[in-house]
Amino acid sequence: MILSTLSFQAGSEVLVTDINIPDMFNIITGHNLTPIPISVNKYTLNMSPAQVEAAITPATKAILITHLFGGIMETEAILAIAKKHNLIIFEDCAQAYAGNTYVGNAESDVVMFSFGFIKTNTAISGAMVKIKDPALCAEVAARNGDYHQQGTAGYFKKLFKVLFVKLLTNKTIYTGFYNLVMAWGKDFEEVLDGFTKGFPGDDIFKQIRHQPSISNQRLLRKKLANFDQHSITKRVQLAHDILSNIPDNYKIGFENKRHTYWVMPVETNDPDGLIRHLRSNGFDASQKASSLIKLGKADMAPHPQELTLENLVYLPVYPAMSRNDRHKLTQLLVDFPLVK
Repeated sequence: MILSTLSFQAGSEVLVTDINIPDMFNIITGHNLTPIPISVNKYTLNMSPAQVEAAITPATKAILITHLFGGIMETEAILAIAKKHNLIIFEDCAQAYAGNTYVGNAESDVVMFSFGFIKTNTAISGAMVKIKDPALCAEVAARNGDYHQQGTAGYFKKLFKVLFVKLLTNKTIYTGFYNLVMAWGKDFEEVLDGFTKGFPGDDIFKQIRHQPSISNQRLLRKKLANFDQHSITKRVQLAHDILSNIPDNYKIGFENKRHTYWVMPVETNDPDGLIRHLRSNGFDASQKASSLIKLGKADMAPHPQELTLENLVYLPVYPAMSRNDRHKLTQLLVDFPLVK
């Protein structure tokens, strides 16, 4: 809605954090704009201000900052660059919602939060967008008002899908479903990915151009009003409990000063081996816990400290994990040669 309202000239460029879900890049290209990728440091989860400055051309109109994995990117220097070049700043906080821990930089033009299926404080679907300029906000609100409203039936269909995935958290049901999928000859992780993918299909605009149903809006308001801020404290403590004895260079974002650990990836040169190692000991690790992709430059090899996705393994962690399970998972990671 905001890109449609701003109506940048076709061919204009948007500097983007180079890792995001494919739909975010598709929305940009769908408005006849060109996303220009800026890499992320895997230890800090920050973009380099120098790289951002160097990438700006006369065609650049905006910068999309994406906070990854629950880490909060340092934005002050990038905001200063944007102000100098009269660029719009978008903050994509889909993975960074943590109650009042971070509400976006007050100087950002647009701050966006997602409350989709697997997000913190999920309302199954829905979003919250903060727009600094009152005139732009009014235009976007009017555009939103022209969209049709999603029916209750469509929302309840999502709720039933969530109920099924919740049932899979029972080990017996999970094992039975896993064996059934294997008997079908399907890729189990791809089947699970189908349940959690927010916008299936090829036409992203058809999927998102509607107002959330009244039921969705009510649930979202309730979740926002009753968010348990202590849950973030517990999540950070969980991460510290598990990662504290693992060498730093195996951990993604360990230098990020405001990490809230929405997910907890580790890096290894043998992701398949690590997944087998953990699963054989009762921990369902995965490489497909996220639909993120990397928008790369084919002619450039990644810098050693550049965040890539190929060697990440997402750990199966949750705040209710027992102390014994936390210790066991840590020991399994220590015992496995994460980097050969």
